Amino acid sequence: MTCPAILVLSAGRQSGAAPNGESNAADSLIMQYYAHTRDGAPQDQWEPLALHLTRVAGLARNFAASFDCGEWGYLAGLWHDLGKYSAAFQRYLAATAASAEDGHRAEVAGTVDHSTAGAQHAEYLAPLGRLLAYCIAGHHAGLPDNEGGAAGLSLRLKKNVEPYAAAPGELLSRQLPPPPKLRLLGDRRRGAFATAFFTRMVFSCLVDADFLATEGFMAPERAMRRPSTSATPTHLLEPLSTYLEELKRSTPDTTVNRHRRVVLSACREKSKLPPGLFSLHVPTGGGKTLSSLSFALSHAAEHGLHGVVYAIPFTSIIEQTAEVFRRALGELAHAVLEHHSNLEPDDPRRQSERSRLAAENFDAPLVVTTNVQLFESLFSSRTSRCRKLHRLAKSVIILDEAQTLPPNLLAPTLAALEELVYNYGSTVVLCTATQPAIEKREAFPIGLQGVTPIIDEPRTLHLALRRTNVQPLGKLADDALIERLRQEQQVLCVVNSRGHASGLFRLLDDPDALHLSANMCGAHRSNVVAEIRRRLDPSARATCRVVSTQVIEAGVDVDFPVVYRAAAGLDSVAQAAGRCNREGRLADAHGWPRPGRVFLFDYDEQDHRPPPLIRRAAGHFREVAPDHLEDLLSPAAVEAYFRLHYWQQGGDDGRGWDRGRGGESVMRCFGGEDGNPLHHQFRAAAERYQLIDDAQTPILVPFGKRGRALIRTLEHMHDPPAAGFDRAAQRYVVGVWDHVLRRLIETGVLLELHGRYYLVNEATYDAKLGLRSDVTLDAGALIQ
Repeated sequence: MTCPAILVLSAGRQSGAAPNGESNAADSLIMQYYAHTRDGAPQDQWEPLALHLTRVAGLARNFAASFDCGEWGYLAGLWHDLGKYSAAFQRYLAATAASAEDGHRAEVAGTVDHSTAGAQHAEYLAPLGRLLAYCIAGHHAGLPDNEGGAAGLSLRLKKNVEPYAAAPGELLSRQLPPPPKLRLLGDRRRGAFATAFFTRMVFSCLVDADFLATEGFMAPERAMRRPSTSATPTHLLEPLSTYLEELKRSTPDTTVNRHRRVVLSACREKSKLPPGLFSLHVPTGGGKTLSSLSFALSHAAEHGLHGVVYAIPFTSIIEQTAEVFRRALGELAHAVLEHHSNLEPDDPRRQSERSRLAAENFDAPLVVTTNVQLFESLFSSRTSRCRKLHRLAKSVIILDEAQTLPPNLLAPTLAALEELVYNYGSTVVLCTATQPAIEKREAFPIGLQGVTPIIDEPRTLHLALRRTNVQPLGKLADDALIERLRQEQQVLCVVNSRGHASGLFRLLDDPDALHLSANMCGAHRSNVVAEIRRRLDPSARATCRVVSTQVIEAGVDVDFPVVYRAAAGLDSVAQAAGRCNREGRLADAHGWPRPGRVFLFDYDEQDHRPPPLIRRAAGHFREVAPDHLEDLLSPAAVEAYFRLHYWQQGGDDGRGWDRGRGGESVMRCFGGEDGNPLHHQFRAAAERYQLIDDAQTPILVPFGKRGRALIRTLEHMHDPPAAGFDRAAQRYVVGVWDHVLRRLIETGVLLELHGRYYLVNEATYDAKLGLRSDVTLDAGALIQ
């Protein structure tokens, strides 16, 4: 076996601008330099390196042009594969191509570092070239740390690389463009954060461009299936406006609906204002979902912004929001990209190959995603998660329930939002049911400043949309609570832990009662929510008693006459109240409107210990409640609560707002010890910035025919499943903590295969409660 006629007679050392190179013409003996090969294709069908670099540079320039830094993107693309001009890489490419012909590709030993050369070249030109060096050095493995051993940028910039003497002179003679015009906010540390954020945005342009260009050559059929970006916010605005007009004509002229129209009108009017920071403070049930979308599309159309990203705090409600948008957009429903972990790949309405491809880089005019996906991507070092970031420039970003952001990560989170607004032309809307809790004030110096309210009189709107009375009951034993629930025909009880919810449900001992918690897989929860809505329909006249964890709050549109809520943060109490008399339909015996009833109760935390964040929030609410008993959801009560829960959590010179995983600072990853704007620890920041603790392990459960079929498929696999299996399984998994995982393993109901856990005993998954950790193995279940 011989390699194709690309082999070089001899190899010289690196030439060009780098300080340690010296010219050698031996590489010029290669007639053509290649970037990629195709399996089984002759050499004349390989991709010329010059063509690949030009394609990547052009795409990256277009992407970076959205934040006026096209030349930075262009040079990142032009130099990212500079090391492929080395004879060593060309020999390696030829050897892998030849070995692939006879099935021995795996026998080609080692690789050739082709990314460090371009990083060294960029850094040598000027100090600011180090920002490009991060991008180029990390375009395969992810953004590196400045100091990270052999993988860190500092050592890689000193590394001896393979000579690339044949690189065209015009490629090496280009100089860095002028520095980016960044608006620097705050001190030197904050300035370092701005340069790191700029680096991340250029990196996003580069890795997305490189992936798309490579796919265009290596997998042209797949590239052709990528969605067209012809739809714009202007196109989406027309069907939305038509839908809202039809909705206005078809809904009764109630007080609630009249105020919903006021909210919509304010959103349309304020959308004409210039891009920036906005707040939309609308009580739950005030129609803020469609009104905020109307603002976003109108604002984007008015100011030529590229698209809309709608971020939601909980995966459990994202499906509902995306479905509302699809219904409103009619024939353009396909323009909605639903981006989260619980997608059902076999649902052609919500998921297709085109939508999966669009999710890789947010290539859609309307993206519905989660806070975790959005913010953790903004701090990620991985190429796959960073590809989408450049799409956020000159876009409208709506943060639904913005007050749910964890206090310990507020400093880096709010800094990222400011960067998007002030340096990348984006508009951010803080959409809340209570009040904007993250605006700057004397007690909260890291807050966002210059926020324009869309609703001019939120207090007036709060009073007009007040549809419930909230009554504290003090401590209530479980048996006393159960007696109260039994007296109601339709009632919702929300508690703070899965164990408490399942315990109450068993005590209720009602065969018609319903249960909701994270012990149920996504498909199971969706079925239960649909049943709840069916029973609550006024024409059904059905009994509907529900015991739930907080998964039912914040976006699940249900309307109970009575709600019981365990002690929690005031924002959670407001969300629970939003499931009570939502449409304002309750009336007394004479037909006069009457408020829904919301009861707050305390409980023994020793028996039902809530998660630390909920326990802390509940404690803050208990502190402020005695001073606001006349209206526990009033703006004054909300302000007092957030003063404790957010604004006074800085402590220790503000470090309380910047405590990532392990208690380590995220912001100090940018700028080193002295705030150097060129020295950043990107991987360390990604490890520290985690919105939620991801220590839960997914377990595949036998819910319905589909869940059982997935388990059978896994059991019969000889090799690890492909990604398609995991996507299909996402709506049939339940996440558990380590102590629950250990218990399930010890009791013998759980097996592991190919790194995936699944329930071997179907009795462990209850049709009402979901996953149960108190069921032991039925030996008969193993005898088939």
